[in-house]
Amino acid sequence: MTFPTYRGPLLAGKGPRNPVRVALLDDHEFILKGLTSHLRQVASVSVVGSHSCSRSLRAMLAETPVDVVLIDYSLASDDMDGVALVKTLRARYPNLRILVVSGFCQSVTVNMLLREGANGFFAKNQGAADMVDAIAKVMGGEIYLPPFMMTATAKPQSPLSPREWEVIRCFLDGMSVSQIAAKFNRSLKTISTQKSTAYKKLGIRGDAELFKMREQVLQSQEVA
Repeated sequence: MTFPTYRGPLLAGKGPRNPVRVALLDDHEFILKGLTSHLRQVASVSVVGSHSCSRSLRAMLAETPVDVVLIDYSLASDDMDGVALVKTLRARYPNLRILVVSGFCQSVTVNMLLREGANGFFAKNQGAADMVDAIAKVMGGEIYLPPFMMTATAKPQSPLSPREWEVIRCFLDGMSVSQIAAKFNRSLKTISTQKSTAYKKLGIRGDAELFKMREQVLQSQEVA
């Protein structure tokens, strides 16, 4: 995988003699090697480690100074959940900059990650050159978000109405639309509309995403 060499300044005072120390975590070898190759072409960045599991990353962090970690949100099934990993790293390394990299761009996920201490979110469909800007932003104390997410994610999410939350909660409990309609004595059309509106507020596009993000959705409503 070949990326164009980045030739602009990353940060004032950062360069080959004083680089930003970056560690990477992704369980996909192709992506991990691609990011590593790209960042090694940036004069003001030093890749101090690339890891395929969080255990290896955490072991390295205990021994090696790091400024920024780039971590994949969705790791292997036997590894830590992305939100739990962010929370763990933030508690142990309060000065570490945490930039989450993922192809899952739902606002409920991003807001949860930011709330647990991530310094930014980078979408995997962004250009490779954007990564340098993302590192610069979090190193400068800013929150980084992809341009297409700035408006939706930077603003507080619209809370679900009590009836919308009833529908989502029942749906997560395994009830069908018709069962929910019968339970609350509402029409199928009303329940379907309330479910659709709740999905839009949560940034979810379908049933599969809702169940995949079950814990995040439940937690987001508990703290809302």
